[in-house]
Amino acid sequence: MADEIRPQDISINKEVFQLIDKGTAERYGVIPLALKNENGTKVLAVAIANTNDLATLDRLQGMVGCKIHPVKASPMNIKEAIKKYYVVGEFDDESRPVDLLKEMGAIAPANIVNTQNNATALVEEMLHSAAVERASDIHVEAYEKECIIRYRVDGVLFDHSIYNSELHPQVISRIKILSDLDIGQTRLPQDGRFEYDGGGGNTLDVRVSIVPSQYGEKCVMRLLSKDTNALNFDKMGVRGYVKDKILEYLHRPFGMMLVTGPTGSGKSTTLYASLNEVDAVEKNVITVEDPIEYSMPRITQIQVHQKIGMTFAEGLRAILRQDPDIIMVGEIRDIETLQMAIQSALTGHMVLSTLHCNDAAAGAARMIDMGAEPFLISSATNGILAQRLVRTICPNCKTEDKSISEAVKQRIGIAADGFTYYTGTGCDKCRHTGTLGRVALYEVLPFVDEIQQAVITQKTASEIRSIAKSLKIPSILDDGLAKARQGIISIEEMMRAVLVEN
Repeated sequence: MADEIRPQDISINKEVFQLIDKGTAERYGVIPLALKNENGTKVLAVAIANTNDLATLDRLQGMVGCKIHPVKASPMNIKEAIKKYYVVGEFDDESRPVDLLKEMGAIAPANIVNTQNNATALVEEMLHSAAVERASDIHVEAYEKECIIRYRVDGVLFDHSIYNSELHPQVISRIKILSDLDIGQTRLPQDGRFEYDGGGGNTLDVRVSIVPSQYGEKCVMRLLSKDTNALNFDKMGVRGYVKDKILEYLHRPFGMMLVTGPTGSGKSTTLYASLNEVDAVEKNVITVEDPIEYSMPRITQIQVHQKIGMTFAEGLRAILRQDPDIIMVGEIRDIETLQMAIQSALTGHMVLSTLHCNDAAAGAARMIDMGAEPFLISSATNGILAQRLVRTICPNCKTEDKSISEAVKQRIGIAADGFTYYTGTGCDKCRHTGTLGRVALYEVLPFVDEIQQAVITQKTASEIRSIAKSLKIPSILDDGLAKARQGIISIEEMMRAVLVEN
């Protein structure tokens, strides 16, 4: 079976090109190759970079009215073929029956979900393929003429497949049954959960959210692995200075360690990994979370229930009567929770929590903005950790990055550092994105004397950042550059996630 073909080198009949216009070819990155009849069914061979792109293949099938047979070709070769055939017009006018499907060793046709008429089987296939592709979320969306299934992989959404909108009510009902939700309720949002065997001993906790929309209910399923073996600092990329500081804080008898960053940056995962480092036999460890993402051995975990008054603050208040040594609060959302966390840290407890802000320096300013006393913040806090998730370079298409401009090199200080930087060119393994998997970038702001004084005098986040720089405390940019020099991430990806000051 051929790896890929060069469509610009193939003699293609002009009539074939009338099935797909130039705009469609450019939009979807495809080239029509040959048309043949298989047992009364018209089959169009189409060159495409990703032969598993079911959404594009299904759209083409609907446009041309033929069964689509995908054949692999590189994006560059497809662009050259579009120019040759659509712009220059170099066609083979001979109407000769050529079985290009056999000549090119074409890949077998992909399974178009549109042919699937069993909702139960469709949901099972949806979950199975999402687990295989390492998706963190599945989006099931209803539109006027079709329903689209999208997966989020490494933080990015992409169209996975399409199915007939007539099947949508049964699909949503099947998901509701799995989640123990009311199948008769279609006008109000519903939340549920169920477990799914992802294979290889990996059980997934599936969190379900269903909301009504214009053409039917939209469902988002978040897939969380129950494998706690992945909650390991080394596997997560927590090393060196950052790891040493976290372990130092975890082994202090009291104080507060906060993890900051935007939604989806992996803050909760870092807290769980921190709990993995704690001796839960000698110490009483209790958490209050929303939701409980991992079940941790020898740790008491409490679920928040806002509707019945079980808030983070109320849970924390109850925890303090349970003789705790270490307390984890899933998120500090309000001044009441913050004040209780500070008091807990000052009265002999180790407190771990998260805070929504951009970086570690902004964490201190954020607590002051929420209404906490600066001198209490400086006394209670051991350190603030900030993190960002970035996509790692695909090892299958990794190559030296020669596209970094001199202006960018000067801006981030790598103009003469002598290191080679890498990027991904895109391949089947990474769905032609050039990235495969994610790793976190970190920085730790230790509350040393200079930082404590800055907090007490209510310095701005920018001023605190400058003080940390003068003390040579490694920043998140430093961690990003270190991982780029190790060939783990690209400079482009680092700059996408990290603020680089001029």
